[in-house]
Amino acid sequence: MHVPFSHVQEENSALANELLPRLAGVLTSGVLVGGEEVARFERAFAQMHGTREAVAVNSGTDALRLALRSLGVRRGSVGITVANTFVATVGALVSEGIRPLLVDVGADENIDPDAVEAAITEETGVVVAVHLRGRPAQMDVLRNLCAERGIPLLEDCAQAVGAAFLGRPVGSFGAAGCFSLHPLKNLAACGDGGVVVTDDPVLADRLRLLRNHGLVDRDTAAVWGENSRLDPLQAAALEVKMARLPAWTARRVELAGLYDTRLAGLPLALPARSADRTHVYHRYCIRTPWRDELQVHLAAAGVETAIHYPVPVHRQPAARSGGVTVAGEGLAVTERQSSQILSLPLHPSMAEEQIAHVTDRITDFHQQRAHRVKSEDVAT
Repeated sequence: MHVPFSHVQEENSALANELLPRLAGVLTSGVLVGGEEVARFERAFAQMHGTREAVAVNSGTDALRLALRSLGVRRGSVGITVANTFVATVGALVSEGIRPLLVDVGADENIDPDAVEAAITEETGVVVAVHLRGRPAQMDVLRNLCAERGIPLLEDCAQAVGAAFLGRPVGSFGAAGCFSLHPLKNLAACGDGGVVVTDDPVLADRLRLLRNHGLVDRDTAAVWGENSRLDPLQAAALEVKMARLPAWTARRVELAGLYDTRLAGLPLALPARSADRTHVYHRYCIRTPWRDELQVHLAAAGVETAIHYPVPVHRQPAARSGGVTVAGEGLAVTERQSSQILSLPLHPSMAEEQIAHVTDRITDFHQQRAHRVKSEDVAT
């Protein structure tokens, strides 16, 4: 049985009868930049995340960069975040002249609030909390910590659309929340896209200026901005998909529960669960010391897997520049987890039989390994 890791083709093909007329309507409208399609999507996205404002941009990376700039984070200051994220989190800091200081994570793979507190100094300009793989970080503690110190808290929600902490949507805790709409995300554009949500209308106005060349009208630039607009074609496609997101998320949670049940008892670390968080399972990641062997075993059985992420950001060649530093005595938990993490296929179009195939092959692997180890012990 073949179990693909991604479902982009299936998702768009299943929606083609609804997507194509909407896209055709945009094309024939003549409004291909800005317009009501984008505004309507922004209103719906803000409502979904419980914020007053949503500003659509052309990528999750630009969402981070423009949010940092709109917040007025001083160039040369320090931005505290993690190393087990996609490089864009740290790259956004570097591009805005902010020096990344990378702290360790907890057993749940999210930023450790104690490590953040220990790393804060008078040079700290921002804390960027990443909701990794769709599981919210400890936002109550982080929010209080940043508020007490007068430090902006920015949420990297790239993988966490629809996730919640204590019933409150991610993106609504910090000064702003930044989302990616990349084709592999839970809510996926037909290309790149991003959104910044905030309760601050002044911040939202700054973002709107910056995403559109700093223009207050066609001929007047109030500030130096750039071209980072989400186009109406993407907004129309996203509106179609937003209507299905709750059902897709429920299916992800259901399949993750099936994985949990079928993998229970094996010598694996499964995704952390807790009653205070709504995990949306952008990725279903296990951890095992035998990650590489297991990945080869699954590939031979037709199961596609991935590693998110094999090289922590502080080990990337790019980290030799940009002022990237590591807090404390190192990132021991991050390093260990990055050597063990394995992402299993999980998307709404998966069948229970595919989950069974994946988990059966993982069980086979451990049984074969245990038999091999026992045979080696007997031989010695």
